[in-house]
Amino acid sequence: MEAVTIGIDLGTTNTLACYMKKGKPTLFKFDGDKMLPSMLYVEKNGNFIIGHAAKVKGEGDPDNLIRSSKTFMGDPEKYWEQRGLSLTPTDVATEILRQVKTTVLKKLKKDDDTIVKAVITVPAYFSGKQKTETKKAGEQAGFEVLRIITEPMAAAVAAGRTKELYGKLLVVDIGGGTYDLSILEANPQAEEYEAIDTDGDHHLGGDDFDALLYQYFLDRLSEKTGIDFSSLSACGLTESDYGSLRGRLYSVVEGTKRALSESTEKEVSITNLFPYKGVPYTFDIIVDRDQFDDICQGLYDKITTRLQKFLKRQPSSLRPIDNVILAGGSCYIPRIRMEVEKLVNQKVDTELSLDTLVVIGACIVA
Repeated sequence: MEAVTIGIDLGTTNTLACYMKKGKPTLFKFDGDKMLPSMLYVEKNGNFIIGHAAKVKGEGDPDNLIRSSKTFMGDPEKYWEQRGLSLTPTDVATEILRQVKTTVLKKLKKDDDTIVKAVITVPAYFSGKQKTETKKAGEQAGFEVLRIITEPMAAAVAAGRTKELYGKLLVVDIGGGTYDLSILEANPQAEEYEAIDTDGDHHLGGDDFDALLYQYFLDRLSEKTGIDFSSLSACGLTESDYGSLRGRLYSVVEGTKRALSESTEKEVSITNLFPYKGVPYTFDIIVDRDQFDDICQGLYDKITTRLQKFLKRQPSSLRPIDNVILAGGSCYIPRIRMEVEKLVNQKVDTELSLDTLVVIGACIVA
């Protein structure tokens, strides 16, 4: 029976998949985008919508959208009640991975009975149970799971092969919901990567930056209108209007954060956000990078404190670090790169694609 082999980065915010095409790692596209939003929307009839379509549906109805489920992987107490259905983090991961498999078979023009083998990545701090649940989700989605490897290991493999990096590598991986630190010994020529030490925070990532910026927008909106948007009952809007406001505002927040990694200022305008004094209200605001950094200062402090402690506990035999690898979309934030460079006292590579490094590494291992 025919088989194909891929690498999967099952992310908190986005999921990516990659395969080898003529010896070159090639990303799959989901609705024209390399990123598949790790989101599940439950329709009124109980059907599931995954990815970009789920994100769009969730803008108007965020209460039936499940996002960032990976944060709770392996937690037996966590589940979502949606339209009469009870879904665990493993259930959500299964549906996301099922969408990946469907896309893989379609893009490669393979029959449904084609075996799809996969290497799936997880954060370095994931427990044995969390890894088992991730593998279970992959198998339930129809994959033959070859291996579960850590995201820093995958990033090191990709960077090591691309840049021929030898010696001790420090990997700083900040994704949508996780913060991983790893030191590895790399020998790309022999394809050997040994994890020496790991650390991390499984409740710190890009989602936290989004939440702070979302609250900042909500506070400015309250100042402009005099309305308390902290709850449905407080604002006096209909449930539909309040849900739409929250979903649209959150969608704009993600784009604003990304824009401020490239530009020093972002102008935001959301038309017809909600009915105000009998007319549609347009929310206009300008945010600059300094304001964003002020809003997120507490998160920067958490990131740098964790890295400082991690480096200090390393024995002198592990110093100095030969190369620093940044991975994960959140590491595009300029302040994070600056703080890392300051602590390790060396420049970090800015040519690597930080948000695809992990999936490319998973593909190479696969």
